[in-house]
Amino acid sequence: MNFWQRIFRLKKKQTQVNATGRLNAIKMAKKTGTLVLVAPATGQLRPIKESHDEHYQAANGIMLIPNGGNLMLPVSGIVSESTTEKLMITDGLDQSVTMSLVGQGEAARLARYSAGQQLHAGDVVGTASQKILAQSTEAVRIYVVWSEHQVPKVRFGSVYAGQNIWQSEDDFNDKQADD
Repeated sequence: MNFWQRIFRLKKKQTQVNATGRLNAIKMAKKTGTLVLVAPATGQLRPIKESHDEHYQAANGIMLIPNGGNLMLPVSGIVSESTTEKLMITDGLDQSVTMSLVGQGEAARLARYSAGQQLHAGDVVGTASQKILAQSTEAVRIYVVWSEHQVPKVRFGSVYAGQNIWQSEDDFNDKQADD
């Protein structure tokens, strides 16, 4: 395969990820190693600056208020630290990404993983109780924080678990041109 064929294939893969829903984006990330960012749960995705937790307001990341159900890993990577409330991984760009649960301990929890274990975007890594979350709108908040680089552009609002939320530069520029 020559140089130009490789370039056009990579562009085609990224276009496919942008155009697909949850299952296809996750499948492509696992098979091809294409970087994707998926919603960690079904709920409301918000900018992290809207957080009531002072510790996270200045962080580089996103916040999600889950409705319950499975919790999914937002990016692929290698586990560096794992507890029932926090999962830290190193992604494909050598960035440290931390997924944290804040709120009522019995409402949600993450599975524990060994350091060095490889996980993929969309892997189920925990659960959240729909019964407890129905009683309080913000019983649990999920934070996804990048320690070294800026946060990718994402689509805020209602999301479902595993949905590709990464907004490519082309999508972002097209949206700004429409406004």
